Amino acid sequence: MSGFDFRYIEQLVVALVLTSVTVVIHGIGMNWVRRYFKRAWSLAKGHPRSGSHLMVTVGIVAIMVVTHSVEVLIWALFYVLRGLISHWLSAVYFSIASYTTLGESGITLPSHWQGLGAFEAMAAMLMFGWSTAMLAAVILKVQSIDR
Repeated sequence: MSGFDFRYIEQLVVALVLTSVTVVIHGIGMNWVRRYFKRAWSLAKGHPRSGSHLMVTVGIVAIMVVTHSVEVLIWALFYVLRGLISHWLSAVYFSIASYTTLGESGITLPSHWQGLGAFEAMAAMLMFGWSTAMLAAVILKVQSIDR
């Protein structure tokens, strides 16, 4: 097995654990979105005002941004605790660049771990898709109520 390289298996296992934590955090965040929507929407329906739909949407997006930010911080924490990136702010910046798939942070992981940023991007694409689906569902619900 000359092509087998343990570092990719190790990165995959670590990525699966970090992705699982990310999914749990995202699930909690999306539950907050659902609860906020139900509460805010019931209040907005009882007191219709211009812009109430927009304010509900802004609140939901804010919860989503905070949720994604916590996920970025979890990955950054791993980078620091594992000693892959020595400075906290650099780890956060690397994580943001990986999570958003920008990928151009100028920071590189040690050669043994260089694939981990791509695994973070893969997890993030799934989380962004989940957030997008949730936001679309909320907007559809708001529009159907308006009709």
